[in-house]
Amino acid sequence: MATSILKRGFKTDAERLAKEYREKLKIHPCGALCAFKLAEHLEVPIFSATEFVSDEKDIGLLKGLKGELSEWSALTMVTKSGNRIIIHNPYNSNVRQQSDLMHELAHIICNHQRIQQVYNFEIPFGMLEYDEVQEEEAKCLGATFQLAKPCLLWARKNGKTIEYISSYFNASEEMIRYRMNTTNIKF
Repeated sequence: MATSILKRGFKTDAERLAKEYREKLKIHPCGALCAFKLAEHLEVPIFSATEFVSDEKDIGLLKGLKGELSEWSALTMVTKSGNRIIIHNPYNSNVRQQSDLMHELAHIICNHQRIQQVYNFEIPFGMLEYDEVQEEEAKCLGATFQLAKPCLLWARKNGKTIEYISSYFNASEEMIRYRMNTTNIKF
């Protein structure tokens, strides 16, 4: 069993935050939380990458090459005025967009700061890097926002299938399995 790099209590805090934001948005503890609605509540503007690129080659990269999925999902940027915004890939599936946005919102909620890394090449426009712990925190919190423990317990109690859970919570089957493993809730 791998050891977690998350600080003690982070997973508990993530569950608490998922519950709190559902309450603030008047969503049942077992209800689906939409990343776009959470961003609106947090006053974090979300932009489609197509608002910044129009070149066919760049659009092709967003869509993915030759039928493959795009490697690029989303990023958080800090504006000149110091506000954070999110730019995301609108060509990814809805479940992927939800996951990507929840991850970026988690960085913002945790007030993660990018690392100042020097490279011998130019990194792409607006890209931020976070350290390994911050990435793990955003992964955990973003996933918890999508599928909080009460959501999984409700689904198990009511005999819901993975396919149903995916559709209802707008989460990928991979995300559902990840949360089942991290919460130890099995179906």
